[in-house]
Amino acid sequence: MELGLKMEEISCCATVGNVVVSHEESLETSIPEYCPDIARIVDTAGQLRVREKVLSEGRLSISGDVRVTVLYTSEESPGLRSLVLTVPFACRTEEPRLQGCRSVCVCGRLPLLEAKSLTSRKLYIRVMPEFMVEGIACTRQKLCSGVEEEDPSLHLRQETVETSLLTAVLEREFNFSQECVPEGGVPEDLLLDRCCLQMTDCQRIGRKLIVKGEVALSLLYRTEEQALRIYETVLPFSQILDSVELPEEAVYRAEAWMADSHIRLTRMEGAIGFGISQRIGVLVKVYEKRTILYLRDLYSTRYEADVHRQTLTLTAAYPAESTKQEAVEQLEFGRETPFACLTGAECGAVTAEPEGDHTALRTNLRLKFLYLDESGAPISAERMEEVTAQVSDVPRIVRATCGNGMIQMSGNSGQVRLPLSFAAERETPRELQSIDAVELTEPEERQRPSLVLRRLGEEETLWDVAKAYRTDPALILQANDLAEGEPLPEGMVLIPQMR
Repeated sequence: MELGLKMEEISCCATVGNVVVSHEESLETSIPEYCPDIARIVDTAGQLRVREKVLSEGRLSISGDVRVTVLYTSEESPGLRSLVLTVPFACRTEEPRLQGCRSVCVCGRLPLLEAKSLTSRKLYIRVMPEFMVEGIACTRQKLCSGVEEEDPSLHLRQETVETSLLTAVLEREFNFSQECVPEGGVPEDLLLDRCCLQMTDCQRIGRKLIVKGEVALSLLYRTEEQALRIYETVLPFSQILDSVELPEEAVYRAEAWMADSHIRLTRMEGAIGFGISQRIGVLVKVYEKRTILYLRDLYSTRYEADVHRQTLTLTAAYPAESTKQEAVEQLEFGRETPFACLTGAECGAVTAEPEGDHTALRTNLRLKFLYLDESGAPISAERMEEVTAQVSDVPRIVRATCGNGMIQMSGNSGQVRLPLSFAAERETPRELQSIDAVELTEPEERQRPSLVLRRLGEEETLWDVAKAYRTDPALILQANDLAEGEPLPEGMVLIPQMR
């Protein structure tokens, strides 16, 4: 007969691979008629915007555009000029590791961005967006925790596992808008905008999830007097995420990205300021601590038990371990420079290498800044710096993000200070040997000794001996004058049979 088993369902998610997808696009275009001729390109900055990501049977498609800002000078107009162009892209890849994933998390950067002037009215732009893709596979597995009916002849070997599971992944987008007025001169034209996102809080309140963060803005603009100015501000945001199943005892970790951003000059209450409209994406990972009880083995003192087993893999996932570092770069100019600003900061891929009792994280930080030379002409420069950090364990995936940096000027030198955050996620797969089905049959009639005396093997346990002779472990302890939990002797052991 088939023994009735209690089966518990375990739902959890696991991340799949670090898939890197890159794609190159180029564009040759004429500049708009309202823009003055290009004499010299000073700097180029880009903003990567993912519009759509589609995953179907291991085929991934990512589409969007790169918003390219070209800073240049013109002989027709004084001061620094700005031109904004959009380069669309669509990249596709077939990746077997993403087969079976329900969704993907995409983190992008721009390792290549360049603009060249073919003529005073024509530009050639080349971009190469690169994406690190993390697949999310959600599974439901059944694990045997016990038997349906109690039977004194059955002996169960149950075990518990304490683990942390990634049980849900939520992805949402929302709009954010604000207006602000700079104090350093009336803006005539916005030349370049740079923004950094940082999550500050993510918590469950009732049946809703509240996420909070900050947008650090750095705006380079030209005043009516043709002077360059920088406006910096930090704008807080918050959003309520509802209509989701939220477990009470869980840890919530959120990360944000800029899905879209539009900043423009606007007139308000007799002043000219900046109107900010942004679309922010938020990804929330839900981690739960679980105590899992499962039936590892059983036998019967009355029946022959044909036990069928299965191997289940549970992926223990832990909230990201975060560590912060500050990159400091010293700048020297030929003479006293009245103006300098940071126009770009981007982290490269992160490597993780074990070093002693910790893991060393390394990334290359690329900094771009703009300053005025001794004649007042705008000049762009670039620096590379390696930034390192330490975490306690070897991560499965790690990312580095830049904060809002700034340049502090002093005479003919400046110092760039830029905060960096490393987030290292760790996963540990664990295999559980559990029972899948049990068939009980009447044993064959045969003479068995009432008492066996034998020496145990090196790896043999009380459970192994009792199961092999279909007897009660308590009888073995009693026959050998042992207390419960006391180890079996190394010599001969008495094994009584069940009557």
